[in-house]
Amino acid sequence: MEHEIHQAIEAYIEAHTDDVSPLLQQLMQETEHVTERSRWSIGRIEGKLLQMLIRVSGTKTAVEVGTFTGYSALLIAEALPDDGRLITCEMNQEYAEIAQRYFKKSPHGAKIQLKLGPALESLRLLPDTKSDFVFIDADKPSYHLYFDEALRILKPGGLVFVDNVLWRNKIFKRNITNKNARAIADFNARVKRDRRVEKVMLKLRDGVYLIRKK
Repeated sequence: MEHEIHQAIEAYIEAHTDDVSPLLQQLMQETEHVTERSRWSIGRIEGKLLQMLIRVSGTKTAVEVGTFTGYSALLIAEALPDDGRLITCEMNQEYAEIAQRYFKKSPHGAKIQLKLGPALESLRLLPDTKSDFVFIDADKPSYHLYFDEALRILKPGGLVFVDNVLWRNKIFKRNITNKNARAIADFNARVKRDRRVEKVMLKLRDGVYLIRKK
């Protein structure tokens, strides 16, 4: 019964949330066909929340850590104003090439600059306190490093949106043996203690952490 109720709630939420653009639907299909890892992309509900946050916060300059095939980057770009800008960081050339191809198809693609290579190197080249929004969805053991850079580059009042902060519920085990789960648990504890920010964690998909720089 509990599982059926959960499924009914999920279906109801899906039915009452706007859809993504046809181009994004096409990208998700190709991502699954080519990589069999479309689950790595944020889902539609989380994606629409991301867009809503970009819009209501008045974000003009955004940074993404972890492009994958470009689904979330295009969501962000669609929500940015015409003079908005997104810098997105990706290590994997194959994924980056798929993303770039879809950026070129989108009327919002000109807002996006993809940096290929280690994300920390790209982040460290960005100026202090000039960004409005940072989305983190990359290698989990480096989350704390990305977070420190995010706080450096963000303006006061800027937002950090962090994905996978429940890590498949493995963070709740008494003895955490999974490397990614351990890293996420440590990251969450660190953010909880950080007095430079205010924060709220949401049980959406695999867990998201919404953090505001004071």
